[in-house]
Amino acid sequence: MLQTSVDSLVGLEPPAEPRIHNPRLHELYEQMDLLSDEDQQALIVLMDSLVKRSQMSKLMAR
Repeated sequence: MLQTSVDSLVGLEPPAEPRIHNPRLHELYEQMDLLSDEDQQALIVLMDSLVKRSQMSKLMAR
């Protein structure tokens, strides 16, 4: 159902690291926290727009 353990829900176990299958993308993901707040915000905007564009393309293809 929730696909998580009770220990994780109550904070006894750290949450699982997100799974990123593309090695280059995973490498970049690991470095994102080192970016300035401004660059992180720019990255969020960019990633959000790419995801929304992909979702819209899938909806339009139906």
